[in-house]
Amino acid sequence: AKDRLLKRLASEVDRRGTLDVLRKGIKSDGCRFRLAYFVPSSGLNPDLQGMYEANIFSEVRQLHYSQKNENSLDLAIFLNGLPIFTAELKNPFKGQDVQHAIRQYRFDRDPKEPLFAFGRCLAHFAVDPDLVYVATHLQGPRTRFLPFNLGRYGGAGNPPSWQGFATAYLWERVWARDSILDLLQHFIHEYQEEDDKGRKT
Repeated sequence: AKDRLLKRLASEVDRRGTLDVLRKGIKSDGCRFRLAYFVPSSGLNPDLQGMYEANIFSEVRQLHYSQKNENSLDLAIFLNGLPIFTAELKNPFKGQDVQHAIRQYRFDRDPKEPLFAFGRCLAHFAVDPDLVYVATHLQGPRTRFLPFNLGRYGGAGNPPSWQGFATAYLWERVWARDSILDLLQHFIHEYQEEDDKGRKT
């Protein structure tokens, strides 16, 4: 039964994508399985509160994601065992910055790998102490990264931080438990469009 359930889960993620599976769950052998529980609208139902608190967030450093090679990601974040975000973290003291992370995603992360297929993992972050960029669809060299920064004095970038990294908002606020659940439930939407050459983006 466990193997059947896991196969069903994998096929539903392939067919519908991780976001839809997390929102709506799956059916297997006549039973419905919820894969995530979002913040209850009130605290009046202790069962809903308990299920929400039972969500398991995990992070894996240096995730070896391929059966073809030994490549690894700096960080992957999971909700109840399903990957939702990946990140490449760069350190200027080692001579690397956010542009190195972007190049790594474009040229070293094969979009044919299951983890990087569109709809499997919801967002991929390129991060250094000063800047964050994000992509939702890895397409090799054509991958589009958008700035994911707070803005600085009406312009690009992030305001300086006197107590740590300028990008600390990413893990302190955006990747916080309730923030992730709110993003998944209300704000992340998936769609594909075609470019002028008929390629899906």
